[in-house]
Amino acid sequence: MSRIGNINDFEDNSSANIEVDGLRLLAVKSNGELYLYENNCPHANDILDPMGGSVLAANAMLIICQQHGAEFLSHTGECVSGPCQGESLRALAFTLSNGDIYLD
Repeated sequence: MSRIGNINDFEDNSSANIEVDGLRLLAVKSNGELYLYENNCPHANDILDPMGGSVLAANAMLIICQQHGAEFLSHTGECVSGPCQGESLRALAFTLSNGDIYLD
């Protein structure tokens, strides 16, 4: 298992692009809950945040692709608006132990 960081490293209601073992990840912390996705838009087959910064909408319910505006539910990764509607971000399994996050 690869350690990603500590849950407190991630700002609530925000997202962060991180790389672990050559894999680009998108950590999403929404209302205190952490979600981890492969940072890859199914429409563009590229990262969601090429301009940097958080891609989480102000209400923390949607992840918005900076390239094409596709909108994904932050808690499931399902695309609900945009060119890849009906597809989903690839969720990644992780373990949370004493605040530390490990990629399974």
